[in-house]
Amino acid sequence: MRKLLPLFFAVASIAFGYSCAKEGCTDPEALNYDAKAERDDEGCRYGDRFEDQKESLMRNHVALAYALYSDALFQATNLQTTITSFVSDPSDDGLSESKLAWRNAYYAYLQCEALRFSSGPVDDERELSRMLGTWPINPALIDYTNAATGGLISDSSSLPNVNSESLLMANESVNNKQTTIGFHAIEFLLWGMDDEDVFLLTSGNRTHLDYDEADTSVLNKDRRAAYLKGCSELLVTHLGLIRNDWDSLGSKNYRKDFLDLNVNIGLKNILTGIGTLTKSELADRALRKPVANGSQDFEISNFSDNSITDVIAMANSIEIFYRGTYTPLTSLDIKGKSIEDLITEANPDLANQVDKKLIECLEMVNGIPAPFDWQASQEAEFGAGPIANAATALNELEGLLKEVAREFDIGIETDLP
Repeated sequence: MRKLLPLFFAVASIAFGYSCAKEGCTDPEALNYDAKAERDDEGCRYGDRFEDQKESLMRNHVALAYALYSDALFQATNLQTTITSFVSDPSDDGLSESKLAWRNAYYAYLQCEALRFSSGPVDDERELSRMLGTWPINPALIDYTNAATGGLISDSSSLPNVNSESLLMANESVNNKQTTIGFHAIEFLLWGMDDEDVFLLTSGNRTHLDYDEADTSVLNKDRRAAYLKGCSELLVTHLGLIRNDWDSLGSKNYRKDFLDLNVNIGLKNILTGIGTLTKSELADRALRKPVANGSQDFEISNFSDNSITDVIAMANSIEIFYRGTYTPLTSLDIKGKSIEDLITEANPDLANQVDKKLIECLEMVNGIPAPFDWQASQEAEFGAGPIANAATALNELEGLLKEVAREFDIGIETDLP
């Protein structure tokens, strides 16, 4: 009997120790994995371990969208005010101030560019993106180019009254539905045609006299002024519509619909927007196409020679929506859960690759010499240079973004229709 006592106490000790062991889920792949658990309680739960992070990412995404479009609306409103002042009393200083206001407004708008191509309000059936930022446009449909008259400004039969309502109705009604309003219509009316000789390193040479009633040598000054003013009013109206679609105070708007989406659909939409901007819109269309066509007509802002600043703003948009942070003009800093955070947790090595490539892309885009049309002409004649190299880096970044999507079992399509 005495010999059995040690065995009894040993068994009892093991049993007691086992009963006191911390229970929990011991499977690292489970949602509720407990690294401190010593004994599995058979309560492991499986599913999307990133669901909460994806929901947080979507909430930060709508905050970014609202802040960015608020800034775009703010700058567009300033542009409208500046243009209204200029056309009421045309001067060289007033024209310069209007040009600066245009540059600021278009930069703010292009930083929203990653919100396109992602089933959002800017690309819905209203086609607001086409009415805001279509490029290239055909300037001859709007005003004179080589002759003394031309376009809708000279055509009082097609456009009897010139105001925002009539311009909206006339838009895309002529010559195979080409856009005659938006940022680049305003750009043309402020700068005029750029010289075809890129070695002059000049932008368009329109002067304030095109709007000055005292100069009788220029035709259609009043209609030109009304056209410019009407376009700026439409810009504010259309950006206001998009901004309101992302407003947290809206009870029935796109923001609410977006947050109601399945988290994987929401993530897919965000990545599709960023990826399409990276490859198809920025690398292929904004950078490669002007070089391939050998014409300044295919650059983004060919009247003002603002295209370098344009592509920088588009590259910034990629970074803003990947890193999930933005410093607005009109509110406090936005910083929340991001795609960068998500992929860093899921696959740190891939996150590091994306980070390095994104930094490289930003540096290369910022390093393209100005003016863009001159640099494009050099690469068209002599071969790849800063423009082509930046485009290649952006294509590589798009490939990494597709890998990010695959990490979460999502496929994205980044080609433009």
